[in-house]
Amino acid sequence: MRAKTFTYRLKYITQLLLDMTPAQREQVKLNIQSIQPEITVGDIIRPIFDISPQCPHCHSLHFNKWGKSGSVQRYRCKECAKTFNIKTKTPLAKLHKCDLWLQYAECMELKLPLRQAAKICNINLKTAFLWRHRFLEAQSEQYKDKLSGIIEVDEFFLAYSEKGTKKLNRDRVARKRGGEVDKRKRGEQVAVLLSIDRSKHMIDGVLADDTASEISSHLEPYIVKDSILCSDGAWAYVSIAEETNCDHKRLISNENRVQDKIYHIQTVNGAIAHFKGWIDIKMRGVATKYLPHYLAWFRESYAGLNFQQMLVAAYR
Repeated sequence: MRAKTFTYRLKYITQLLLDMTPAQREQVKLNIQSIQPEITVGDIIRPIFDISPQCPHCHSLHFNKWGKSGSVQRYRCKECAKTFNIKTKTPLAKLHKCDLWLQYAECMELKLPLRQAAKICNINLKTAFLWRHRFLEAQSEQYKDKLSGIIEVDEFFLAYSEKGTKKLNRDRVARKRGGEVDKRKRGEQVAVLLSIDRSKHMIDGVLADDTASEISSHLEPYIVKDSILCSDGAWAYVSIAEETNCDHKRLISNENRVQDKIYHIQTVNGAIAHFKGWIDIKMRGVATKYLPHYLAWFRESYAGLNFQQMLVAAYR
C-alpha cells in the first residue's frame, strides 16, 4: 500500500472509530487481535539461539541443518557429528507439547497452583510439576541484580519440609499439616535471606546455617560499594557493611524502626510476609529442596516479568 493511500485510509478509519461507542471499539480490538498471527515458542527462544549459534556438545560454530523433528529444526555438528536442536542442553530439553508452554507460562505469571494450571493447559499433574521446576531451574542459581542505594535485608525461617517424599530422609516423626515445629531442635527450620533495594532489585538465598559467614557469602558479592544498608541488630550485617564500605542503619528497638523517615526494613519485611503467605496458603507448603525454585519464581514475579520473559529466563 502506498504511503498516500495509507494516510488517507488511516484518517478515514480513525474517524469511524471516533464515531463508535466504547463497546463497538472493544469489539473491533478483539477482531484485530483474533487475526494477528500467534507468537510461538520458537519465535521467542530462536533469537536467543541466533545471538550465539553453536553446538551445545562441543561448542563448535560449524554445523548444518539436519532435517526436522515435527516442526523443530535439527542440526548436525561438523566437528563432533552429534545432532541437536535449539533446546538441547537447556532446562527445556526433552520437554514435549511446546505449543502449550506459553499458556503454562501465563499460569506461572498468575502464580496459579499446579492443579489449576494443569486443568487450564489440559495436561497431567506430573507434567505440570515437571514444567514448573524446569522453567524455574535456570533462574534458581542465577543472580543478575546488584543491590545499590538504600538496601534492606532480613532473614526469616521456614519449617523444614520433605513434602512429596514417600520415605523421610531423617529419623523423625512426620509432621502433620499445620503441625507445630519444635524450634529448639536443630534442623527443624530453614533460614532464608532476602534483600531488596529501592529499585526493586532482589537477592535471596537458602542458608545452610544462620551464621555470619553464610549471610555474608550470599549477600556481600551483590552489594554495590558506598550504598546504605538497613538491617536489624544482627552482627553479621555490621561486618558486611564494613567490607562493602556501606553506611549501616541498625534498626533495633521498636521506637527506632524508621530513621530519618526513609531508612527502614518495612519493604523487605512486607515481601517476606507476602512470600510466606503465598507458600503456606496458596501453595500449601513446599519441599525444602525446591525452595530455591520458589524464591526464583517470587523474584521473577516481584520484578514484574510477563509470561514471555519468564519463558526466556527458563531457556537461558
